[in-house]
Amino acid sequence: MRNLIKAMGFIWLSVGWSVCYATSVLIPVNASWKYYDLPQPPNEEWVKMDFDDSGWSSGKGQLGYGEGDEQTILAKEHEGQPVLAHYFRHKFSFVQNLKINELKLRLVVDDGVRIYLNGVEVHRRLLAESAKQGGNFALGSLIEHSWYEVVLDSSITLKRDNIVAVEVRQVSSNSSDLSFNLELIAE
Repeated sequence: MRNLIKAMGFIWLSVGWSVCYATSVLIPVNASWKYYDLPQPPNEEWVKMDFDDSGWSSGKGQLGYGEGDEQTILAKEHEGQPVLAHYFRHKFSFVQNLKINELKLRLVVDDGVRIYLNGVEVHRRLLAESAKQGGNFALGSLIEHSWYEVVLDSSITLKRDNIVAVEVRQVSSNSSDLSFNLELIAE
């Protein structure tokens, strides 16, 4: 009986000291994004929180063209010039006293992508390391209808107010489609 009581006490202490991490969706699927779809790249400050994007359009994900599954249709060309890179911004708030075990990005993207969080590049796929903003093509293409997931570096910290900035690049000047949707999850 004494051993049973000790075992029950140990189990209670173990359960009592367990830490539960809840999942918080910081940016939901099909969120509203500010976007820029002109041939010339925006000012290099576009990745920062205080950049004035009031002149940018806004629309809900999935954003893009050519697939038929878009909620927001983006420009493929402007005044006869192809738009080779599209730019997106989404601001969100975070309650800083929440413990984050990891940050995950879930993405649908076609073709190459570069993602910034609070002005710092946190993910790149199918873009050369030497790729400059607005220049160079994507190195390949992903399956437009498939989501992929990336766990971000554990050193990334969130602030009370945050900005995710995304650049999506075409693989060629005559690409027939572009797709973008993103979810950011804190666990």
